[in-house]
Amino acid sequence: MESFIDFLTRHWVLSTVAIVLIILLISNELSRRMQKFKTLDPAEVARKAGRDGVALIDVREDNEWKAGHIKGAQHIPLGKLENKLGDIKSDNPDEVVLYCRSGNRSATAANILVKGGFENVSHLGGGIIAWEGQNYPVAKGK
Repeated sequence: MESFIDFLTRHWVLSTVAIVLIILLISNELSRRMQKFKTLDPAEVARKAGRDGVALIDVREDNEWKAGHIKGAQHIPLGKLENKLGDIKSDNPDEVVLYCRSGNRSATAANILVKGGFENVSHLGGGIIAWEGQNYPVAKGK
């Protein structure tokens, strides 16, 4: 035990970095396990797209949407999402599937929907990059 304490005091910077990294890894894993939405892969989204009761929403900006989007998706940019929660609820979907370019904005959007009272929320992990990487088609323009 004495040698461990001696090591910590001699290498305090290294020890501090190691402790911080361990804390970050633990907190990241805990938050991932506690999230109230699912992360789907492109194949799962392809199976759900176009089904009755599934609202597929693209949360990217207008120029990204026009460059290519999943057929049948609605376009609601992330910055406008909170103001559109009522519209989404009025459609009464059984499930809401969100996507963006890489999965970051859609995860943020999923949290907004969960906080807004939606229960069956998921997002496309890896976003449209993953979708196109699996050679799924995209629609262009409006």
